[in-house]
Formats: sequence, structure tokens, C-alpha cells
Amino acid sequence: MQAVLLAAGLGSRLGPLTERLPKALVPVAGQPLLAYAVAFARAAGARDLLVVGGYGYELVAAEVANRKLDVRLVRNTAFRDGNLVSLLTARPNVSADRDLLVMNVDHIYRPAIAALAAAPAADITAFIDTDRSLGSDDMKVERDPSGRVRRIAKTLTAWDAGYVGMTKIPATAALGYWSAVDAALAEEGRAIHVERVLARLADAGQGPVCRDISGHGWLEVDLPDERDRAEEVVRGGGFLVA
Repeated sequence: MQAVLLAAGLGSRLGPLTERLPKALVPVAGQPLLAYAVAFARAAGARDLLVVGGYGYELVAAEVANRKLDVRLVRNTAFRDGNLVSLLTARPNVSADRDLLVMNVDHIYRPAIAALAAAPAADITAFIDTDRSLGSDDMKVERDPSGRVRRIAKTLTAWDAGYVGMTKIPATAALGYWSAVDAALAEEGRAIHVERVLARLADAGQGPVCRDISGHGWLEVDLPDERDRAEEVVRGGGFLVA
């Protein structure tokens, strides 16, 4: 399996923390977010990791070299666009005959979730949970009776799950996924994010399967208070790091 780690963003909502550092290098319990993402992807079975950097690319490259992380760096010079452009930047390096895990770098997952990510998928799979109270900035999911994504957006007024920043695309479904990527960029422009691909598939009657990670716990680091909470939780132990 391959993994694409989306690490190009500005992280502007983290305020002073990202004035001089890219979001991927924001430290939590003494380790950068990138290190947690790499460790998790490895535990989930990824043997080829593509890290898409952008803002502060040279700093990310130096961190990768200093830590001797076995990853391939890809540079997205259009990092101010939506992160779907980052995924498109990685595309030439993605193998058509291997499963693909797409991850946001600002999420920290507990090790038990790696086994759920590693389990085989027969169709495009969106990872969700049902044990959080979701706010206006959380990505919400409404599932259909078969458990697939019916709708996904931050603006949903009715939902029964939350998206947790990770999608698995088996090789057998890659053609349909990349076709949806191309259509999304052509019709909606470059400001959109990877979740729009899932939404378009659902709109076309091809809603991704949902895989529930409820009960395990994970952390998102998008705001200063979330980083503070992550610092406290991770220092309590039980998280992977490269």
C-alpha cells in the first residue's frame, strides 16, 4: 500500500505557531505532526509514503533528512490552493496497482486505528466516527441505509457521523476515484479540498463505504487550543511516533 500525506498547507489558524513553521512541523509533545503521520501510515501497512509539502517546504525537507524518514517528498508550489491540488501533485508518483491511503498531516491517531486502516477495502472507504460532538468546522457525514456516504460537508444540518481525515482507495477502485478528482477540479476549481471527491462520488450514486473508528480516539490540530489539548493527551502516552 502507498500513502499520501497532505502536508502543504499554511496552517494559518494556528496563529503564531505557524508564523515560522509549516503546519506539518508544529510540535506536539516534542515531536512534529509529520512524525506522527508517518508512524501511523507505516503501522497501517504503507510501504511507500509520499509527503506533499508546500509552505515551508525547505524546512520539511530538512526535517525529513534529519530524522532519516523513509519517505518521498513532493513539492506543491500552489499550496495556497485547496489540498486537492496537493493530491494531484502526488498523482504521478502513485502506482495504479497498489492500494492508496490519503491522510491529512494534522491528525494524530491512536495505534489501534492503524489496524482498521490496514484491513482490506473492496471499495473507496471514508473513515468516520460517531462519538464526537461536531462543530461548525468539523466535516460531517450523512450515511445511507447501507452505511455508505450519502452526503459529506461541513455545512450539513443533519448528519450521523464525522469524517476523520482519512480515505482508502483500493487499486480496483482507483480509476473511478481519479476520474472524480479530475471532474471536481475541472468543474469546481482549485480551491476545493479532497472531501469534495467523496461528495461527488456520493452525488453520482457511488457513495464511499464508511469504516467506523469510534471508541479509539484521535486528535486534530487545527487551532491553538486543539494543539494544547493534543499536547496534554499525547504526553499521557499511547501514540505512535516515527
